[in-house]
Amino acid sequence: MQHPTESNSQALHSGPVVAASLALLLAFLTLMVSHHISRLSPGLDKLVHSYGYWIPGSQGKGPDGSIGSYTGKETLAIGVWLLSWLAFHLMWRKQDLDLAAWTRIFVISLVAITLGFFHPLSDPLVLFIAGFFGLP
Repeated sequence: MQHPTESNSQALHSGPVVAASLALLLAFLTLMVSHHISRLSPGLDKLVHSYGYWIPGSQGKGPDGSIGSYTGKETLAIGVWLLSWLAFHLMWRKQDLDLAAWTRIFVISLVAITLGFFHPLSDPLVLFIAGFFGLP
C-alpha cells in the first residue's frame, strides 16, 4: 500500500514550460518569415497563400472578401507551433531547464521577432537576404 502523499506527489519539471514557450516563439517567427517571403514576389505570395486554401474566406468567397495569403501564413505558423511543441515536449518533459535564463532568452527573442514585423527595420535585412538567394 502506498502512502497517500507518495502517490499524489509528482515531480514537476520545467522542460514542458520551455517547450511550450519555445514552440510559441517558433510559430511567431514562422509568421514573420512567411510574411516577408510573401511580399517578395506575386509567385511567392501565391505559394504561401496555397497553404491556407483550406481556411474559409481564403479565396474571396466570404462576406468580407478574401483575407488572402494570411491564411497560408496562419497555417504554416500553426503547423510549426504544433509540431515543435510536440517534439520539444517529448524531449524535455522530464528535464529541469534553467527558467531564469530561458525567460531572458524568451523576452529578448519576442522583442526581436516583434521588431521584425516593422518594415523600416526589417526591409533592409530582408532585401539583403533575398538578394543573396537571387530573389527579386
